[in-house]
Amino acid sequence: MNKRRMSAAKKTARGKPVRKAKQTPIHVKLGKQNVVQPNETFRVCPLGLQFYTPKKVEHFRVMDFKMNVAAANGGTTEVACAGVVVHCQQEKDSKLYRVWVKFMDLAKDKGDALKCAAKDADAICPHCENF
Repeated sequence: MNKRRMSAAKKTARGKPVRKAKQTPIHVKLGKQNVVQPNETFRVCPLGLQFYTPKKVEHFRVMDFKMNVAAANGGTTEVACAGVVVHCQQEKDSKLYRVWVKFMDLAKDKGDALKCAAKDADAICPHCENF
């Protein structure tokens, strides 16, 4: 029997595995301003997204999103939907605001494209990662 030796995965201070940073094929803007990404905590899925921004965003604010995501054919596809801010919290270390948005009207086919792109970018949320 051939046994493989597996190296221990690198972990963060909280014991979670460290994610490898990838060049994300998902680009998100807040108005004309780019949100702060990509980083190891950027998450997006058909349920919503979380990102960082230098300005506070009010809770329950409805926002329109347009995201260009990598398509299976090698090009890009635009995903447009509305979302509502469900939480905004200032981070102590960076002074940036972490914003959580719940999508309200994302079409199923666009959600599928977004999910595929998020998986490829290693930016899928932990809930969707299991489905």
